[in-house]
Amino acid sequence: MGEVVYNIDPSLDPTRDHILYDDGSHKVIYLGTQGVGKGDVEVNSYLIVDGDTGLLLDPGGYNIFPKVISNISKYLHPSKIQYIYLCHQDPDVAGSIPMWRKMSNAKIVVHWLWVRFLPHFGFENIEAVVHPLPDEGDRIVLGGSSIEFIPAHFLHSPGHFSVYDSKSRFLFTGDIGINLLERPVLVYDTLDPYLGGMRTVHERLMPSSKAVKMWLDKVRRLNIEAILPQHGAIISRDNIDKFFRFLESLKCFLD
Repeated sequence: MGEVVYNIDPSLDPTRDHILYDDGSHKVIYLGTQGVGKGDVEVNSYLIVDGDTGLLLDPGGYNIFPKVISNISKYLHPSKIQYIYLCHQDPDVAGSIPMWRKMSNAKIVVHWLWVRFLPHFGFENIEAVVHPLPDEGDRIVLGGSSIEFIPAHFLHSPGHFSVYDSKSRFLFTGDIGINLLERPVLVYDTLDPYLGGMRTVHERLMPSSKAVKMWLDKVRRLNIEAILPQHGAIISRDNIDKFFRFLESLKCFLD
């Protein structure tokens, strides 16, 4: 491991790709996916690279595929992507998967519940291309690192996981922490101006505060440098405690 460099700064341009973590052999890259669509739900797609192999998290929909593949190619040949993770089956997450299957032999990492939905994307021989996640979570080896999948069921998908990269100490949370922002933002400087919008989205999408608190019990044991949701902006270390307190205060749909 070389010198460790973090690049979590509110000044980062959300329309461009950025290396967020780099220790010489292990990198985490934001793929510049905000600001691409016209009226689309903004998506944050990320690439973890360890050595000469990669994990793509939430590749996004049809419209952002050209930008995603172009930016990935700056850091890793797309054929070297070993895994593609889908936090759930929605088109903003998975709409580009048919195109990925034409150019990559990557394993699709997804909760077992969604495996039988993949033929609708044009897949054949599902067993050969899927790494199904059990309810209790899992770990995969990526190069010389271990990636942990932590259950986050019903937040908002019944087969949802958060992904913890122990080298960068980044927690990728999918739809936990999402926000629908008026303008693209990659890293929050402070949470306070954004909590109202976050509350509206979370209390609509999350079915129960009990599910939220079960997830909090799991992730509070982790050493987290930043939280990286699928929509909205990155929550840096100095805002994480406030974000967790915000989640504890939610009154969700069934409460």
